[in-house]
Amino acid sequence: MPKLKHAYLLFLIICIVSCSLYNDTSAHTQSPFAATPIDTKLVEATRFLAGKPISPSSSLFQLTTDKRYVAYVDEMKKSWDRLQQKNLDAIEQWRKQNLPAKYNKTIFYPFSGPDILNAVAFFPDGDEYIMFGLEPCGEIPDPHSVSKERVFSGLWGLRKSLNEILNMNFFKTINMQKEVSTNEFNSMISIIMWFLGQLDYEVINAKKIWIDDNSLITTLPPVTKQNKYIPGAEIFFKDTTGYIKRVRYFQINVIDNSLSHYTNFIPHLQSYKRYTTIIKSASYLMHNDTKFTKIRDLTLRHSDLILQDDSGVALKFFSPYQWKLTFFGVYTKPVPLFAHRYQPELKEKYDTLSKGPLPFSYGYNSGIGNSNLMLAERIQ
Repeated sequence: MPKLKHAYLLFLIICIVSCSLYNDTSAHTQSPFAATPIDTKLVEATRFLAGKPISPSSSLFQLTTDKRYVAYVDEMKKSWDRLQQKNLDAIEQWRKQNLPAKYNKTIFYPFSGPDILNAVAFFPDGDEYIMFGLEPCGEIPDPHSVSKERVFSGLWGLRKSLNEILNMNFFKTINMQKEVSTNEFNSMISIIMWFLGQLDYEVINAKKIWIDDNSLITTLPPVTKQNKYIPGAEIFFKDTTGYIKRVRYFQINVIDNSLSHYTNFIPHLQSYKRYTTIIKSASYLMHNDTKFTKIRDLTLRHSDLILQDDSGVALKFFSPYQWKLTFFGVYTKPVPLFAHRYQPELKEKYDTLSKGPLPFSYGYNSGIGNSNLMLAERIQ
């Protein structure tokens, strides 16, 4: 009889432990950035830039009652609602129906500029987002510490910088270089924060970073001009469940001869976990046979899933033995600026295999029903 009692107790203990392990999802849901400290001024600054309600106890609250701020918020909201909100609603429905529910949590977005918007729209469950572009990061916005006139001048600069993405859903690199400055309000950091604020994420921390000569992240700037440091910014943001995510943006030209000098960049990119990659309005640079081979090879080697429009990696570089390809939308021809990047073989794929028009605007051929996406899933 005692043996039976012991056996029964042992059975109960095993059941309790098993149930506890089964129900404890903290190992799966704990953010790798959970210990990130919260900068309350940055939280307020993001809400202020994005036109979200500010606490009456904040030193920024008085600024929100100024007619110039009211006009700024009204204009930005109209632009957002005209394209982006409709786009985002359509992307969400399309994503749920057509993209894998599970994917690698490191989201890579080459040639992104500050467009965190589309990265989180298509892959909202990412832990971190790795982005780069030609534009400098600029300063972290701090409307608490500048004059009222400088605040409103800065908000107008931010509005100009956001004009194209709000109306066409892509940035023109040349225009971005002219309109984005290193000032607080229309820096790349500010634009990324603005997008996150619009999407109701809470930006809790931000800092300037560099990739050092050993391909590691440092917060200390280079000591000499001989250092090959690559400047960047790191922003932590929290979703509505409290889960903390990270975005890193780097300023670098990834043409091959530049990467022959900045030999620390590709090894740094390889140090992350396997990628889920999104590419959009990438100027067809990775179509080039001789000038952007290093970043293209890295993208193909390190990604298990790639979602891109026709401006990303050319079709000829996707081996049918390594990739399963699915086509969405329509492909006619590139916009006139990139007419020489027309792919006849891609046209044939879309004409025969497309799953139908896209219900949102994406890439250079903007407008609902005019865009294309190719989903590439690694099979070996």
